[in-house]
Amino acid sequence: SMRKLLSIACGVCVLGLISSAAFSLRISVAPSTLVLSSGGGMLTVHTNVRYADAEKVQLEVDGTGVPARTFGDDRGFLVAQCRKKAAAAAIGDFNGNMTTAVVMLTVDGNSASSVIRVRK
Repeated sequence: SMRKLLSIACGVCVLGLISSAAFSLRISVAPSTLVLSSGGGMLTVHTNVRYADAEKVQLEVDGTGVPARTFGDDRGFLVAQCRKKAAAAAIGDFNGNMTTAVVMLTVDGNSASSVIRVRK
């Protein structure tokens, strides 16, 4: 019937809009407290984006781009990692023993950020 055909056409239109819409990027940063005096280590950002779908990935710490290695986790989601030294250089020197830093990840034009604690 005409009504059924119309509802199918509308459903296809809605699906098209959903698939082309910007996705909602969510991130989780580990560790939540970056201890600069401890040896080695990485700053790791987990996402809800499939690694296979991510084309352009940029990691920033306090507004400064840092070199990041990207890979898929065991569930196929994008993970971005940078060396703690790169994060520390972006944060710079600070007064006192503790501060905070903003970690921002941009994937294909969609950004999300998280605030972590930083300890000397």
